[in-house]
Amino acid sequence: MQDRQKTIEEKNSRDEQGGKAGGRINTVETDAKNLQQAKRKRRRRRNKKENTQTGQGMEQAVQGSVRTQDTSARIQDEISQQVWAVYEKAFLQPVKEPERRLTRGTEKQLGQLERRIARKKKQETHQVLADMKELHKKTEQVGYTVVQRDVAWLKRYRRIVRMLARLDISFLKKMAPGAVAEDIAAMEKTVVLLKKKSLYEIYKEDYMQYLVGQRIEELMEAEPEKQYPEARGMKRHFILHIGPTNSGKTYQALQRLRQAYRGIYLGPLRLLALEVYDRMMTSGIPCNMITGEETILTPGSFVQASTVEILNIREVYDIAVIDEAQMMADENRGSYWTRAILGIRAQEIHVCSSGTAQELLVRMIERCGDTYEIVMHERNTRLEFIPQRYDIEKDVEKGDALIAFSKKNVLAIAAELESRGIKASVIYGNLPPQTRQEQVKLFTEGYNKVVVATDAIGMGINLPIRRVIFMSTTKFDGVGMRRLLSEEIRQIAGRAGRYGYYDVGYVQSAMDMEYVGKKLAEPFYPLKRARVGFPEVLLDIDLELDEVIAAWEKTRNLPMYDKISMAESINKYRYLKNYRKKIPFMDDRKLVLTLITCPFDVKDRDVLQLWLRYCERPEKQQNCPMLPKDFSLEGLESYYKQLDLYTQFSARMAWVVDKEEVAANREWAQHEIGEMLKEDKGQFEKRCRICGRPLMWDYAYPVCERCYGRIGRK
Repeated sequence: MQDRQKTIEEKNSRDEQGGKAGGRINTVETDAKNLQQAKRKRRRRRNKKENTQTGQGMEQAVQGSVRTQDTSARIQDEISQQVWAVYEKAFLQPVKEPERRLTRGTEKQLGQLERRIARKKKQETHQVLADMKELHKKTEQVGYTVVQRDVAWLKRYRRIVRMLARLDISFLKKMAPGAVAEDIAAMEKTVVLLKKKSLYEIYKEDYMQYLVGQRIEELMEAEPEKQYPEARGMKRHFILHIGPTNSGKTYQALQRLRQAYRGIYLGPLRLLALEVYDRMMTSGIPCNMITGEETILTPGSFVQASTVEILNIREVYDIAVIDEAQMMADENRGSYWTRAILGIRAQEIHVCSSGTAQELLVRMIERCGDTYEIVMHERNTRLEFIPQRYDIEKDVEKGDALIAFSKKNVLAIAAELESRGIKASVIYGNLPPQTRQEQVKLFTEGYNKVVVATDAIGMGINLPIRRVIFMSTTKFDGVGMRRLLSEEIRQIAGRAGRYGYYDVGYVQSAMDMEYVGKKLAEPFYPLKRARVGFPEVLLDIDLELDEVIAAWEKTRNLPMYDKISMAESINKYRYLKNYRKKIPFMDDRKLVLTLITCPFDVKDRDVLQLWLRYCERPEKQQNCPMLPKDFSLEGLESYYKQLDLYTQFSARMAWVVDKEEVAANREWAQHEIGEMLKEDKGQFEKRCRICGRPLMWDYAYPVCERCYGRIGRK
């Protein structure tokens, strides 16, 4: 019984222990299940998070892809097909040049271009613009090598060109928001220009000029003849007097002018206008003389003697004479002769000219619908060339005209001659008319044995010259030294052998004898084109006046006509713009054009300063210039130019001028200059700067050989 109870207790004890163990097992199983559930939850959360991130990533990827496509499309849109076609033609389709050298190291050069263009995108405006021209030139040079030889790099080079095009377009939009790349690309010369500069530089330097040029062509008449409708409405008859110098063509035209009730003479020089005035007054025919510098009015006058610039095309005449008409091809003044021929309102027009202008004159008259006749004139005396070299030391004879091509040389030659007792008259461009006339008179009446002159002597000045001697065969033409043209040599040489004084005229040279002889014997080369001036209708264009003039000069020339040079007028305009005092009327283009076309010597500083002072307030009355402090020849000549400027400016601005004061000051200046040239020319003799020893007029150095040797030894 006890054993059974013990067995039951042991069993209960085992059951109790087993229950405890089972509980532990159940707890472990529960914990395991909970752990698995937690892991599953964590896994689900992680998976959910990953799915979320993956979804967001996919969405971002899709959005990024869309953005990439948009950016690609935008970049593609930045270079339109029209613009890209121009870049392709400029850089990828070069014309083969057999003698052009190819560059080396193509791969390295391409890498440098890529880096330079990439850097440009991060630079400031002034840095970008600094070397854009050089960048375009370099791109074109490398591209030529790629296309012609290293074709393997063509794909990379094409990409570089696209980079350059994008850079150009973005820079253009930044600097000129209103500019349209397609419009610039449509310009014909853009293909060529892109090889040298960027789109913005083309826009600034060429495209605006192109637009102005188009506007100019719209505003301008197709033919200059149509600009003078009053003249086209008249029946005009031309008598063309064609012949060389000393053939009497001007004399015959003036004989007809004497019979006019209202006639006009138009010549190239104030001196010629003064000569015609004197002739008419001596013949008892009342005559006015009107030039840019002075006016002489005669009551009851029948004739007016003027320089060609003075012509008023609104006036009507019965007889007109236009002298030296071959000057219609002159680069600076030719337009005044063209204007006179096309626009003068006269029934009978006598035109005096050399044979070079005959064909051109006929064509101009025919285009006007006018009638004409031609009167040929032959030289009244024979002209001979002496091939031997002229020696100023021993060959000087009475009636010689020694021709140099600068005032300095003219005065030096005259001084050298007078140091040997040979009296000489001098004639050059800056001389006042009365002084020049006085020098002519001294030679004509035999007081002076010879005359020394510049090429001003070739323009209609009648002197009793037996022999013309060229002391030089080169001249400065405003740009540089050049040899004389055949027409210039003929014009000057033709002054030899004045009719009524000599039967034969002679021509000789102190140098280049063969050249002078050859040019004298050359046949005439007919003029092909006349010159036309700047049309005032263009003043309505809303740009700076110098820009309008520059654009006009670049427009295509009309048939038979070239444009005059406006370089001096542009320089005067820039003087006004840069003047230290603000000019208040710069927007009044018509007034500004009047001021900058006022003729005066820009190289004379005193005259230029006076002009600028007048331009400060052009409407304000100014007094006559005071007498100069410098009484040298240069100072007196400068003062005379100031009087000329005062007279011209007052006429343009309608100032009230004390004519008696101006005339008295003018006469005083002319008298002083004349006395200086008549009494003592020794002051103009060329001398050594060190020892003062006289030098030959054409000696090339400022010191003599002896002094130069001493300097060398020291």
